[in-house]
Amino acid sequence: MRHGQTVFNLKGKIQGASDSPLTSLGIQQALAAQKYFKTNNIQFDTLYTSPQQRACGTLENAAPNQAYQRIKELKEWSFGLFEGESIELLRAIKEPKYLYGDAVVPFGGEARAEVENRVCNALEGVMKNNNGNNTLEVSHGSTIGLFIRKVLGYKKGSQYDIGNCNIVKFKYDDERFTFLEIIDPKK
Repeated sequence: MRHGQTVFNLKGKIQGASDSPLTSLGIQQALAAQKYFKTNNIQFDTLYTSPQQRACGTLENAAPNQAYQRIKELKEWSFGLFEGESIELLRAIKEPKYLYGDAVVPFGGEARAEVENRVCNALEGVMKNNNGNNTLEVSHGSTIGLFIRKVLGYKKGSQYDIGNCNIVKFKYDDERFTFLEIIDPKK
C-alpha cells in the first residue's frame, strides 16, 4: 500500500528520501483503508513499513494498535538534488517503462536498478519468511511502481500510477509474485 497524502504531495514537491508529514486528507485516506480492510474482513498476520514517517503514520492509521516492523529497503527512491523541488522536474524525465531510470544519478540520486534490487530483495525476503501469511507492507509510489514493472516483466501495460493509499494486491506462491489488482479504498 502507498502512504497517504503528505504536505509535499499537496504542494507538488518531490519527496524521495526526505520526508513530509501526512495531511489531514492523508490520515483520512489511511482510515479509508482501515475501513476497507474491516469491511472485507481482511486481517494481517504481519505488517511492515518503510522507515519514513509518512509510511509509518499511514500504517498506524490503517492498522491501529498492531505491531509492525520497519524495513529500510522499502524507503522511497532517493532523488538527490531534486528533492524539495517541483514534481514537474521528475515528470519531465519520467519514462513510462523505467520511471526515472538513471536520470537522477548525476544529481546524487539512486539508479533504477539499485532501487529495484533493494525493494524486490526486501519483499522476497519478507514473503519467504512468512509461511503464506497475509502481509501488509506500506511503501511509496515510485518503489511500488518499479516493483509492479519488475513483476510484470516491463511489458506494455505495466505502467501504473499508484495513488495515495492505493492497495496493490499480489499473490506470492512458489517464490514468485503475481500482480492481482490495484484497489482504491477511497471509492
